[in-house]
Amino acid sequence: MSRAWIILGIIVNLFVPGLGTVMMGKWVTGLVQLAILGLIWLVGLLTFGLGTFILAPIHGLVWLWALVGGLWQLAVASGRARTNRWMW
Repeated sequence: MSRAWIILGIIVNLFVPGLGTVMMGKWVTGLVQLAILGLIWLVGLLTFGLGTFILAPIHGLVWLWALVGGLWQLAVASGRARTNRWMW
């Protein structure tokens, strides 16, 4: 995978965590991230926003997970990391 495509995935992850992860070829991880965010939005809609406020820390963790995964992919593509095994 090219570095440009990975950088684009990181930028997409800034706005939609999980979508950029899928773009980088990590389908399972990206779909799990998108599913978690979808559940947070669904709970928010069902509780008129209260659930989203309560689940905001989880949203932040998923966002951070997506960004760290993207940066790890970039490190692997740049040769700065040896393997990509621990990030699924």
